[in-house]
Amino acid sequence: MCSRVRLAGLVLFGAVLAYSHAIQVVTEPSGQVTVAEGQQNVNLLCTVEEPMDFCIVKVPGAPAPFAASDKLPAPVEGISFYGQGWAKGSCGITIDTIKASHDGQFECTVSVRGQTYKGQIDITVSGEAVAPEPPKIELASNVDSSNGEFEFGKKVTMRCVSRNGWPGAKLSWYLDGVRLSEDVGAEFAETSNRRTTVQQTYRRAIAVEDNRKSVTCRAEHPAYPGGFVETSLPIKLRKVYTNDKPVVQKEALTENIKPRPPQLTVSSDVEQQNGAFKAGSNLVVQCVSKDGNPPAGFLWFLNDQLIYEGLSAPFISRNFRGNTVQQTLLYKLKPSDHGKTLLCKARHPEGSQETRLKINTYN
Repeated sequence: MCSRVRLAGLVLFGAVLAYSHAIQVVTEPSGQVTVAEGQQNVNLLCTVEEPMDFCIVKVPGAPAPFAASDKLPAPVEGISFYGQGWAKGSCGITIDTIKASHDGQFECTVSVRGQTYKGQIDITVSGEAVAPEPPKIELASNVDSSNGEFEFGKKVTMRCVSRNGWPGAKLSWYLDGVRLSEDVGAEFAETSNRRTTVQQTYRRAIAVEDNRKSVTCRAEHPAYPGGFVETSLPIKLRKVYTNDKPVVQKEALTENIKPRPPQLTVSSDVEQQNGAFKAGSNLVVQCVSKDGNPPAGFLWFLNDQLIYEGLSAPFISRNFRGNTVQQTLLYKLKPSDHGKTLLCKARHPEGSQETRLKINTYN
C-alpha cells in the first residue's frame, strides 16, 4: 500500500514539474527589435498563459530593475506600464521616446505559482532613421487586369513593397479604410548596409461589392511626416454587356525554360544566435524560383511532413528572361523542431529542384 502511495506521489510530482516547465514567456516583439533614436511610443510586452504573482523588468538605460504593474507608476521618467495586468498574465512597458541609452537587452522576470521565468528582447537603436521609398502595390503578372479592370470572382494576388528604409517599415492593408487581416501573408524583410526592404502579399477574390473600392497599403515609419505613407489600388469590375464569352488572346507558345535552383532566405527580422532560432518564435522564410517558363510551383516540407499552413499566396513576376515566383512561409518553431530540415521544392516540367534549411533551436 505504501509503495502505491509513493508511486502515486511521484507521478503527481512529475506531472506538476512537467506542467511548470510548460510555462513560457512570450515577448512582443519576439526576440529582437530595431528602433530609431527619437522614435516614440515603443511597446515591449511579456505574457504568460496564467496570472502572474509579480513582474520585474530591466530596461537598458534605467538605473535599476523595477516592477512593471498597472497598479504602480514606473519609477523611471519617460516609461509607463503597458499590457493587460498581472491578473491576465500580461506586463510590459511603453518607452515614450527612444534614446541611445535604450540600446541593449530588455528583460522581464515573472513569477507564476512561486516559480520565476524570464523573457528577453534585444533592442537595437539606430542612430538616424531613414525614410523608405513610398510603398508600392504590385500585381502578380498572372493576374488579368487589362485597362485596370478586374473580373468578378477571380482571385487577385498583390504585393506591397517598402524599399530602403532604416529601420524597416511596418506594413498593413485596408479596404476602404477597414483594416484587413485575412489572406494577408507574413512580412518578409531583407537588410543590407543598414537599409531594409519589407514586402507582404495579399490575396483577394474580387466580389461585386468591391467595385469602386480601393485596396490600400500603409507603411508606418518614424521618419515619415505624420508617421506613415499610403498607396492605393482602385478596384473596377470589368463590364459585361452580353452573355457571350469574352475572347481571350492566347500568348504565343514558347519553349520550356528550366528556372534557376530555388533560393531559401530567412527574414532579417527573425532572431538568431549563432545560426540557431529561438524556440517559440516565428520563423519567416522566403523561397524564390527565378527565370523559368512556365513558372515553377512550390511544395514545402519539414522533414517528411508536407506543410500547408502559414504559406502566403505565391507571387509571380515576369520579364524577358522568364517568370520569378516567390512564396513566404510563417512557421512557429517548437523545441521538437531542433535538428529538422525545412525543404522548399520547386516543381517544373523540365524537372524539380529543391533547397534546404537545417533548423537548430535554443530556449
